[in-house]
Formats: sequence, C-alpha cells, structure tokens
Amino acid sequence: MSDLYRLVYASKNLLQGSEAEIAEAVSQILAASQRNNAAVGVTGALMFNAGAFAQVLEGPQDGVEATFERIQCDPRHGDVTVLQCGVVESRTFANWSMAFVGQSRAGRARWEGIAAASGFDLTRLDGDAVFAMLHGLVLEEEGLAPPSATPSEPAGSPDRAPQVMDVERVRAELPQLGRPPQARHEAGRDPVGGQAVGHRPPKDEIVHAAEPDTALTVLRTALAQERQRTTDLRNELDAARIALALQQEQSRTMRQERDLWAKRAQLLATAMSQEAGSVAEGLLSLEAHGPTTGEPGDRNAALRAIA
Repeated sequence: MSDLYRLVYASKNLLQGSEAEIAEAVSQILAASQRNNAAVGVTGALMFNAGAFAQVLEGPQDGVEATFERIQCDPRHGDVTVLQCGVVESRTFANWSMAFVGQSRAGRARWEGIAAASGFDLTRLDGDAVFAMLHGLVLEEEGLAPPSATPSEPAGSPDRAPQVMDVERVRAELPQLGRPPQARHEAGRDPVGGQAVGHRPPKDEIVHAAEPDTALTVLRTALAQERQRTTDLRNELDAARIALALQQEQSRTMRQERDLWAKRAQLLATAMSQEAGSVAEGLLSLEAHGPTTGEPGDRNAALRAIA
C-alpha cells in the first residue's frame, strides 16, 4: 500500500488591504509553504484569486495532515473545505514544494467556470475538477504542456490531439453555456479553401448562442460583488462583536472595582464606629470612677487605657 497521501481543499480568501499588501501577504504564504512543506516532504500547488484559495497537498499522511491543520488555523483562510483526500500511488506535483498558478487570464477563466458550476459554493466544488485544473495550469505555466485549445483553433483539427483539460473545462462549464465556444467559432468561420468544419448555421442561431455567455458573465460579476459585500459585512460584524466584548469586559472590571471600594468603605465605617464606641465607653468609665478615686495615677491609667 502506498504511503503517499493527497488532499485537495478550497477556502475563502480573507486577506484585507490594498492590492500591494495582498500581493505581499500571498508572497509570505508561498514562502512559508515552500519552506515548511520541504521540511515534511509535502508538495503541491496553490491557486489564489480575490475570492478564494484552492490548493493540492501531496506527501506522507502525517506531513499532509500537519500542513492542513496549520492552514485551518490560519486567519487568512475562511470556511476551509476538503474537496478530496486519500491514498495515491504517485505524486503529481513532485517537482514543486508549492507551485503558484492561476494568475493568467486562462487560469482565472477555468477557476471561474468551476466555481460557477458549483453555484460559488465551496462545499459543492468538484474535487477532481479542481485537481485537474491545478495540474493543467502548473504544466502550462511551466511550459511542460501545450496550452488549452482557444477559439482560433478548432477542436476537430486533425493535427491537434485532444487534451484532458479541455474535457474537464467543458464538463464544468456545460451547465451554464448554451453551446461550446469551439462550436460557435467554427460556425462563424468563412469556408474559404476548405478550412471550415461543418456548415454555417443561420445568423440568428449564432446570436442566440452568444447570449448565455453574456448572461453568465453578468451573473458571475453580480455574484462576485455580492460575495464581496457579504464578506465586508461579516468583517464589520466581527469587529462590532469584538468591540462589544471589550466593552463588556471593561464594564465587568469597573463593577468589580466599584464593589471592592464599597466593601472597603463599609469596613472602614465599621472600624471607625467601633473605635468611637470604645472611646465613648472609656470616657463614661472615667467619669464614673474619677470622683471616687483621687489618685492621679488611676486617672492616668484610665487615660492610657482609652488611648
């Protein structure tokens, strides 16, 4: 049985600050990950955008679990959700202690497609799709594999082999798209020199096929804005709760000090009352015995007793 273990997770990005501050925080996360992962034999890849983190961890189970536990305790991550975990036969990211991907336009588009397929709900993300996306992006950005097909290169071209990542991307985006981008592009090409694949559909069909893309873009933008507003409101609520807790603690401390001083005042008043009573009793005793005892020494002794 293999000793290698793989864990795929996603989490909300709770980084705050300017673009430069966020970039610096991400650099610190990467540097710490690469240093800590190398020490425990963990490899993997990390993707980051304005809304979420997605990461793959591979290595000995103890190392992967320790790394993931550290991530769960990191305040920069929220709603950490495990998408995939289990024993694997070999590493997919053997050469990267922590590769950083997804900054290209194609990377962002893939992540948005997978997120949209889940309704932007981390608990519904497809772990296999996230893993395949990170693997494909690492290979592409390292120049180890050709980039995914673009609209200018028909998927049916005889001199181009099909790629797994194209299939994964289409599978993630099919619920939202009316027609695949490749089909729309091929339908719009002018059949000159026998280069067109298939027949040209009617113009109104092309227009209707483009509408789902526009609607999906608007939906993604609106959901991203709503998600940011929700995050901001949550942060404000957390800040208000912290401020309220501090005020309650200060009030409790003030009440304790008030009760302490009140008790001290009560004890002081009791002591003064007892002392006044003792003085009064001494004076009464002196007056009662003074006339019958003419000895000066007795009066002095009584005065000393009172004092």
